[in-house]
Amino acid sequence: MTEPDPTVRGQELGEALRGLRERAGLSLADAAKRIDASASKLSRLENGKRAAPIEDVAALLAVYGTTGRPRTQLLGLAREVGERGWWQRNRPSFAERQNTLVSLESRALTITNFEGMTVPGLLQTGEYTRSLMIECGHVPENEVEARMVTRLRRHSILRRQSPPGLVAIIDELALHRLIGGPDVLRRQLDHLVELATYPNIELRVVPNDGSAHAGINGAFTVLRRPEGTPVVFLENLTSSLFLEERHEIARYEYATRELLARALDAAQSVRRIAMLARRLDAGGRQQVDDVTALNWRKSSYSGSQENCVEAAHTSRGVLLRDSKNPEGGHLTVSPRTLRNLPNQQH
Repeated sequence: MTEPDPTVRGQELGEALRGLRERAGLSLADAAKRIDASASKLSRLENGKRAAPIEDVAALLAVYGTTGRPRTQLLGLAREVGERGWWQRNRPSFAERQNTLVSLESRALTITNFEGMTVPGLLQTGEYTRSLMIECGHVPENEVEARMVTRLRRHSILRRQSPPGLVAIIDELALHRLIGGPDVLRRQLDHLVELATYPNIELRVVPNDGSAHAGINGAFTVLRRPEGTPVVFLENLTSSLFLEERHEIARYEYATRELLARALDAAQSVRRIAMLARRLDAGGRQQVDDVTALNWRKSSYSGSQENCVEAAHTSRGVLLRDSKNPEGGHLTVSPRTLRNLPNQQH
């Protein structure tokens, strides 16, 4: 009889048990002997290919000396190991939620990711990621560095010897969002152009024509595993969701096909990204066709010289100029940077 497809819970439990065994310095054969099981049975358990009887898991945890909260969590996981679909709403720690995604990405044969608001996480530069975390306002300052480490762990899979194939579908609007300011965005776009030369990475841009498309309900990732059905990953501010039911996966596979049909082809997408990068000059200023046509408003703050500036809000950021010398050029900053200017008034 064929074994059922491994579940996300089963694979996570298996990886956790393997890690505990290795830290205990035991081989598969040694650990299996301690619980009166075969090495092949324990191997299938660690690979998520076999349901984990709660008694076996409890016995292994005793062998490995695992107690307290980790033991309670793993026993809870063992009780639910056969369930498909996983809403991780009881994991307040971002790192804990990301561990499941990192594990799935490291196992995946292919990853298809649609993003409508930002550059896909696997393709972000460090400064873009940091700016995004700071500017979005919901990442505590003391968590930024830890999240950066997690992101770097995810990036490494694309550069390993046998990396998964990645198809990144990006709404063009995400490439206009001035996260971190024009210089950060320009370097991020340049980075995308470079990544597009990797044989395992394909970039597809959905052009901004103002109409709705199959990704309008938000970002999603489809991960195809060597064994079993694909998994769909969704995320919000406080929880992660892994879908494993075939009918749910089919909906996202359909959305993927629709988005790819709307997107520019790979070569056109790279040219579009390169064109957007060229619009951002190296001095941190944004090229604007007619700044006189913008809606400039006075925004003053007190400095040593009692300077006054005017601000114009655009889709790519906030333009600032000297109100006493409007023809003297302008600078572009992000809305967050503008809010942080001292004693400013809008």
